[in-house]
Parts: sequence; structure tokens; C-alpha cells
Amino acid sequence: MNKYIALGFLLLIISLSVAQNTDLNIPTTGEVRDGDNGFRFETVTTGVNTKYSDYGIGFFREKFITFSARKIGAFAKIDPATDEPYTKLYCSDVTYLWDLKRPQLFSHVLNQSENLGTIAFSKDGNKIFYTQSQEGDTNQFDLYTGRMNPNIEGQWIDLKPFPYNDPSYSIENPYLSKDNKTLYFTSDMPEAIGGFDIFQVTVNDDGSFTKPERIEGSVNTARDEKFPQLSPDQELLYFSSNAHDTNGGYDVFRSRKTPYGYVTILNLGKTINSKQDEISYIPVNDSIGYLTSNRTGTEGSYDIFKVTETRFNQFVKGRTLDEETRLPLGGTDVVLLDTYGTEIARTKTGADGTYNFPVDSFLEYTLIAYKDGFERNFTSFDTNSQLVETFETEILMRAEAAEIVVTEEKSYIKIDKIFFDLNKASIREESTITLNTVVRTLKENPEIKVAINAHTDKQGQASYNLSLSDRRAASALRYIVSKGVDSSRVISKGYGETELLVDCDQCTKEQHQLNRRVEFVILTDDTTTAQN
Repeated sequence: MNKYIALGFLLLIISLSVAQNTDLNIPTTGEVRDGDNGFRFETVTTGVNTKYSDYGIGFFREKFITFSARKIGAFAKIDPATDEPYTKLYCSDVTYLWDLKRPQLFSHVLNQSENLGTIAFSKDGNKIFYTQSQEGDTNQFDLYTGRMNPNIEGQWIDLKPFPYNDPSYSIENPYLSKDNKTLYFTSDMPEAIGGFDIFQVTVNDDGSFTKPERIEGSVNTARDEKFPQLSPDQELLYFSSNAHDTNGGYDVFRSRKTPYGYVTILNLGKTINSKQDEISYIPVNDSIGYLTSNRTGTEGSYDIFKVTETRFNQFVKGRTLDEETRLPLGGTDVVLLDTYGTEIARTKTGADGTYNFPVDSFLEYTLIAYKDGFERNFTSFDTNSQLVETFETEILMRAEAAEIVVTEEKSYIKIDKIFFDLNKASIREESTITLNTVVRTLKENPEIKVAINAHTDKQGQASYNLSLSDRRAASALRYIVSKGVDSSRVISKGYGETELLVDCDQCTKEQHQLNRRVEFVILTDDTTTAQN
């Protein structure tokens, strides 16, 4: 956001907050939106579920990775904590309709461990972060790292424990950002607020890690937050929690990254969340994702579902209007800001004063309008649904008093051009906005008097031009007096083509336009005598 916009935004908010006790409600604590929320999800089972627990993890080189308690062979070791076989890692094909099929064991090296959990990969697939249960306790997990053998595809080597593993707590659900620089995970380590929190560490170039820190914002609570996943554009954090007013058990939530961390928390609603546990939501793109849930009707304890979100493009549109006349203001700069004052987009309104921006759902926005000769103004709106295609807004602009310009030759009130219909003296509606700025200047300066001097170009007969200009000056005078300015302060006169700004033989259209003008000259004692 450029310096002018930033300064203007801050001044505007401060002034409006003082005058009207309002602000933009920048949140410093979590705002949870529950219930239906306007989200629309369709959830269908995938082709890899069994009568045992199956969990989705994510993608590795166009394969979908899961960990599952499915039974392999006649004698599978049983996990006493779940009474199911120990979980192993699998990879499945992904069909063009995003279904899953043909699960196969993912890694012989990793699957030698008795109980594996979630896993994450670097963008190029050559680094791995995986979890396995601690010895003697299948409910506690440690995090490990490794890398792909450059000589043997699919073989993981240099398997090392994460330096912050500890037998007194569990580290689970790793997720690596697309730039490979930030590793997210969940843990009930002592630094957690309570239960499991989402933490992050920076992955240094040498492979070392910074000290774990809870993610900033309001995601973490005194209960459990697990399974962090970022959207493909890395702007949205998806996670599961049994806090934040769930529908029951764990629900899937979403939060957008802001300068203040992840502060506004959205429950994804009842079309995806049930009264059971919804965990490990993995977004693939803007409309497709995978969900793990033990909802009623699953084949096993937990199943993997394909989730399709119904979305359509959303917009905010409106008009900038003159506050007094309600006429459209073309040429207005309109800036779209998010809740935190970050500029998203900008445009200049057309002659009809309209603007139109694409927006995202479930966000708070502010529109600020700027135009020379007008006080800047703003409006805020909330895209709190995906069911509304267009959010209608308008911004009223209050005209400033016209500027008084003092020169050696004369003093005058500076105005935009006043328009008249062809060969007529009646003032066109859009020119009343300009005349209102003159009215405001006269009311703010009750000591001054003005002469309204109307001029034409040299087209047509000189006598007709003189008469037309006289009638146009008189029309402007009548309008100003009708707005409450004492008639003794205003005189009018037409000069026709006698005082051309550009005296040309074959004038261009632009030169003719310069000659057609109305001036508001401030009268002094000398000029008053001369006018009389």
C-alpha cells in the first residue's frame, strides 16, 4: 500500500473513531463463526476405506498418502490402544475425478516401525518428516526426518529424530510449507496453552531448526488443535479442534493469515462437520479436498472422504455519489482494503460512478474513495457467506469548498467546468455538483462577493453568443441564490466571444472548449465599480 493511501487510511479511521465512536473492528482475539456459515460441501467416500481405521495425510509425487490399520497378512500385530492392527503408510492412485484407488505399501524402510502416523514432504519430494509412536506407548509420537537416497528412488536414508522429541510429550501432524522454510506440527509439550497446540519451527538451510513456538493468533486454546494444513496459496490455515464451539467432537476450522497471526476462526459448517470427529482436512485446490472422519456410516472407525466445495465468483459493486445531489461521481479513485488495511485492489470509477471488485467469502473489507474536490470517505462490508454473488455498496462523497485562488491580475474561485445543453442556458444536472462547491465557499467566506462571468467560443454570430453567455451567467446566479446565498453578493454578466482565452483563426475542438467557460471572479471595490 503506498504511503499516501496508508496515511489517509489511518487519519480517516482515527477521525471517524473519535467523531462517531466507530472503527474497523480489527480483532485481537479469535472470532469464531459457527453453524451453517454459508459453506456448501458435498462429502463422498473414497475407494480405499476398509473396516479398519484409515487416515488421509497428503500428496507425494501425484500419489495420495494414507496411514491405515488395514490388516496385512494372516498375523498382524494388534495395537492395544485401538484393538486394531498397527498403522502403516500407503500410497494410492488418484483418478481424474479425485477418487482414490489401489493402495499399496508406501515404504518398506518406514513401515518396519510398528505404528506410523502423519507425514510431510519437501516440495521436491526429497526430504521427509514423519511420526511414529514412542516405544511402549502407541498414543505418544515422536517426529523424525530423512531424505531420499539420490541413487535409489523410494529409499529413505539418514533417518534422524527431531531434536525436540521428548518422552514426556507427543509431537504429531507435521506439515511443511511450500517454500520448505516453515515446519508446522502439533504437540502437548509444556509450552502448549493446554492439550495439543499447533507449533512452528523455521527450517534452516543446514537442516537445523529454530526453537518451537506456538503459531501467532487465536487458533490455540486450552483444549486440542491438531492436523494443520495450508491452502495451496498458503494463505489459509485448516485445522481440527475440539474447542471453538464445535458441532460435536473435532470439527474442521479455517483461519486466514494476517499481520496479527491467525485471528479470525471459521467453523466450516454443518455440511462438512458432524457430531463426530472430522480431522485431517487436506485442501487440494479451491474446490476439492480430503477429509478423515468417524461419522456415522463409515466402513471402519475412521474413513477418508473426498470433499467438494460449491463456490462461485463473488464481487462487491457500487457507486460513488455526491452526498448532496446523489449524482454519480466519475473519475473517483476507489481502493479495496482488507480488515488490516492492506490494499487488495484499486480502480477509477467510470462516468456513471461505478466500481466492481472480486472478493473472497468470509472476510471483512473496507472501500475508500478519493477524488479531488471531495472529502474522502469509506464504507465497510462483510462477505459472510458464499451464497451471495454480489455485495451492493455505495460511497457518499461530500464536496469540499471550492479553492480561492489569488493572482496579481485577479482573485477567483477555482471550479471544474460547468456544462450547458447545446445552445441553451439551462445548467446540466451534473454541473450542480460544481456549483455546490462555490456555494460552500461563499457560505464559509461571508465577506466576499463574486461576479459570474460567462464566455463562449467564437463559433456562431457574435450577438447570439453575447446573449447566450448572459443567460448562462444568470442561470448560475439563480442556482447559487436558490441555495441560500444572498443575492446582494452575486452579480452576473455574459461576455460572449469578447474575451477569448485562445484567439485562433481555425480553432481545434480543445481550443473551443477552453474558450467556453464560466468564471467566478471575487469582487473588490475597484472591480465592483468596473462591473457597474
